[in-house]
Amino acid sequence: MFSSLLKFLGFQPKPEARKTASRPSVTSHKLEKKKIPASKLTKGMTVIELDRPWTDVPVMFQEVTIESEEEIKLLQKYCQHVFIDHHSYKTIYAQQLLDKKRRPIYQKPNLTPRQASVRLREEMPRAQKAYDKSHRHINTLMRDVQRDSKVDIEGSKELVSSCVDSILSDETAMFWLSKIKNKDEYTAEHCVRVGILSIAFGKYLQLPREELELLGLCGMLHDVGKMKVPQHILNKEGPLTEDEYKIVKEHTVLGYVFLRNHGGIDEQVCTAAYNHHERMNGRGYPRKVSAELLSTYDRIIAIVDSYDAMISDRCYRKGMSPSRALSQLYKGQGELYDEQLVKQFIQMVGIYPVGSLVELSSGQVALVLSVNENSKLEPVVEIVTDSNKKRIKPQAIDLTKKPKDQNGQPLRISNTLADNEVEFDLESFIQAIKGAA
Repeated sequence: MFSSLLKFLGFQPKPEARKTASRPSVTSHKLEKKKIPASKLTKGMTVIELDRPWTDVPVMFQEVTIESEEEIKLLQKYCQHVFIDHHSYKTIYAQQLLDKKRRPIYQKPNLTPRQASVRLREEMPRAQKAYDKSHRHINTLMRDVQRDSKVDIEGSKELVSSCVDSILSDETAMFWLSKIKNKDEYTAEHCVRVGILSIAFGKYLQLPREELELLGLCGMLHDVGKMKVPQHILNKEGPLTEDEYKIVKEHTVLGYVFLRNHGGIDEQVCTAAYNHHERMNGRGYPRKVSAELLSTYDRIIAIVDSYDAMISDRCYRKGMSPSRALSQLYKGQGELYDEQLVKQFIQMVGIYPVGSLVELSSGQVALVLSVNENSKLEPVVEIVTDSNKKRIKPQAIDLTKKPKDQNGQPLRISNTLADNEVEFDLESFIQAIKGAA
């Protein structure tokens, strides 16, 4: 799976072959039909069954992949409803989600590694202020939810707006700050991180500012229902029993009900709390809803929530490396997560995300400082240990410059590491970045 992910990031996939004049039968995937009104037909859908015999309709094949408005009008003339191949529906819907990316709103500057470093240090104080305020606010908000008190939604909106300001300037600073984790405050920190990463992803998808703010609020409030779950179950170190797991899954419903009942909260924020564990194959929870009922926001939060949960230490397990988490998302695309959005998310994060730890071919450990846009497999890193994993004075190198190790061999990344695999004080490192600003 990891090699497949590397191939995906390193090479452009071959374009699909053009359709031939004859229309092929749908046999390349598991057939799943979906009943829709004929009025909802659109180009690209594959009609596999009608509400009447095919012989009653003047079409050449007993399966029609719609390619023109004339075909739509013909089917609408003869049919009240039709059955389409659900796979074709999901593909069309996913493409519609990405159509907003046609006109770039935010241009990514082409910076040298040194320029990127300077920009990071300049943005860090503002990002730190927004991050710290968000962290304090979410902790307060979670306590209010637990007590069933009124929550400060206007304060949440102001903080999300501050995070958007920082991310639009340079998302790297927020990425660094979100790497600091305390497993004893997992839920609150997780909500802040999901909010931040969702805003950054929305920026990558070229969503307008008002949608970034709404998406950030969805991320920061998506897990508030966990405050209604008994904490001894939520923080249990061992495996959950079947009954305990059922209770934990109720946090989606509890969060939705709480947000709806407290008023003044956008309905999309409420439904993101409700739907972030729903899946594309209709087998998620709590309602097992079908994919077409999941909004863009629901789909984004589902991806970001899963990614952050996978890379974070929990009371019952250690977090995995970012590359392994991305591989899990890649494996689940289409079935669990929106296929097109997963691909875009992987492209944004990159196989070696900023702030992640990697092992070099020399055995040394390094921290990824920035990603080279034209060579994402060769980032700028800072070496922080020797080959025996002993701390050394940090040394920054650009892997695109083809540096060599002490034996004259090319230096490259040989492995990605989870944060828990190396003793490294990331908080002190970030304070050093701030001090250099």
